[in-house]
Amino acid sequence: MAKILLVDDNPQNIELLSLRLEAAGHSTLEARDGEQALKLIAEQLPDLMILDMQMPKVDGLQVLKALREDRTDLPVVVISAFATVERAVEAMKAGALDFITKPFDPTHLELVVERALERNNLEAQNRFLTEELNARYHFVMGQSAGMEKAYERMLRASANEAPVLIQGESGTGKEIAARVIHRESERRGGPFVTIRCGALAPDMQEAELFGTPERKAKVELAAGGVLFLDEVGKLGAPCQARLETLLSTHGFTRTGGSTTIPADVRVIGTTTTDLDSLVAAGSFSAALNELFSAAHVVIPPLRERKDDIPELVSYFVEKYNREVGRPLTGVSDSAMDALTAYHWAGNVRELANIIERAVTTGADEQIEMADLGIAVRGMVGASPSGMVPLVGTYSEQLVAARRNIIMGALRDAEGDMQKAAVALELTPVDLNDMLTELGIRKT
Repeated sequence: MAKILLVDDNPQNIELLSLRLEAAGHSTLEARDGEQALKLIAEQLPDLMILDMQMPKVDGLQVLKALREDRTDLPVVVISAFATVERAVEAMKAGALDFITKPFDPTHLELVVERALERNNLEAQNRFLTEELNARYHFVMGQSAGMEKAYERMLRASANEAPVLIQGESGTGKEIAARVIHRESERRGGPFVTIRCGALAPDMQEAELFGTPERKAKVELAAGGVLFLDEVGKLGAPCQARLETLLSTHGFTRTGGSTTIPADVRVIGTTTTDLDSLVAAGSFSAALNELFSAAHVVIPPLRERKDDIPELVSYFVEKYNREVGRPLTGVSDSAMDALTAYHWAGNVRELANIIERAVTTGADEQIEMADLGIAVRGMVGASPSGMVPLVGTYSEQLVAARRNIIMGALRDAEGDMQKAAVALELTPVDLNDMLTELGIRKT
């Protein structure tokens, strides 16, 4: 049901319109001139306006122009007894969605109204999705120096057609980076077709990527757009050779076929492993690696861009608040300290999961330390409890992080091995083995 504002200086016309629209399930508001209409629009926020062209004080065209000057996106259907092409064109130029004449056909009126409402709903959804997408890119990517550099490389990559390689640890947002490149490129209106290379057996990779006589290739489905190869380093040697041909000649043959098919597609690949090391190990083609080197984007891990964490946390709190209907106001200072201190082996994806769980299960007005889980809480503490700082290589930091998590659990459990094991979701035997491995003595 929609709220529809009827604007006409003739009360009989308003009565007829009101009867027809209310019979169709809508509610109506009434205005007898343009001034009253503009006031009601500001106060009542109608979903649609049906506007007479000829009125005293402020006529229909003046109302339309006032709406557009205020950037009001209220959909308007103009109705008039003066049915001329010039009037219709003038009204449409001023922002009307449609134009009907008096006397109107009731069925036609209902059709025009429903069409205008449907179009407005679609436009509102598109605006929402665009805002969501922009917010997602802006906040998930981050604004630290490392991410600014990565974003600059994305923009440069979007300006040409060369293959792109996006490198980064799991959970850093490599697919989002690929979608940024697609969105900012001339191919933005084309498809974005994904292949998870690591999820396919070697004998299935070629059939999936290049098709068969009976099956269309993903290369064809991506025509005019982007073919996104997640974990391109996990392609088998035969598929690598055929991908090299595709990138070099912009053509391919289906698996089992012999006819060369043109391919209007851009390829974006991702990897969590340095491809140079795979080339050195003999598991990746040096020529294919060279083709991917034309545009190389590196997404830094979250532990190297901790300045982004507060903004990312705010974004995810707002996102999951909206999804689960919570009114959380944010994160406490102690919880934010814990989130900033954490090593984030799972990067942005892990942060999103932790905030989602905290928003869903937290009982307070804001996220507190207790809502973050033992893994994050274990990173915060003082040296008297055996905590060690996160310094050194990545492997050394992970060892220190494991030690801190276990010490935090033992501290919370007041030295009770059984309670600490339950909090860590381990068996007492596994916890004891970890204590031995890390050289921790139970306090």
